[in-house]
Amino acid sequence: MVLFCIFFSPAAQAQDKIIQKNGKEIKAKVLGTDSQYIRYKRFDNPTGPDYFLFRSDVLKIEYENGKTETQTEPEKVTQEPARQTPVNAETLERKIAKYQKRSMTFLTAGSVAIVAGAITILKLTGDYNKYKTAVQGTNDSYTTWYQTNYKTAPPAGDLQKQERFSAFASPGIYGGAAALIGGLALDLIGLRNMRLAQKARTELAGKQKELSLQPFYDASYQTTGLKIALSF
Repeated sequence: MVLFCIFFSPAAQAQDKIIQKNGKEIKAKVLGTDSQYIRYKRFDNPTGPDYFLFRSDVLKIEYENGKTETQTEPEKVTQEPARQTPVNAETLERKIAKYQKRSMTFLTAGSVAIVAGAITILKLTGDYNKYKTAVQGTNDSYTTWYQTNYKTAPPAGDLQKQERFSAFASPGIYGGAAALIGGLALDLIGLRNMRLAQKARTELAGKQKELSLQPFYDASYQTTGLKIALSF
């Protein structure tokens, strides 16, 4: 009499349970898992093919050793688009008016300062030329008289010396120069405000011709779509 002793390994008797989200329970031997799939063999067919399940379809796995592995879905992160503060047409119109007013004010003040400075310098230059002519005439007359009476040129110390332009025109020359420089600075500020007004005007023109797409849903007809609006 021959006795056959059949030994079953613990692995052959191990029974895991895969519980799906739809409530279905699968008796199996889990062979491995990764981030997307669960690989297993059916418990009633341990020598059969390998089966696969998506992790997203599985609620939990109950292993034969009592350990339970709950399948968690990765948290979905919804990235909202960056919100930009809308600039309406009224705000842009106020900006345009403000920049235009500033531009006119600074350009006018700068032009007046430049003209005043230029007139001051031109007048001082003319006065200095008259002064030089007068000094030269006086020296020429004295030289002629001296040569007639003394038959020789007069000493240099006897002749009237001319002042330099900076000394003659001071302090008016410095005021004129300051007016020119200040006027140029004011004009530059005015031109900058003019450019800002033009930029706001261009933006306003774009707003007035803005094409907008608005999703809509009509409950009565159960229809959805996009509403296209072109504003002028």
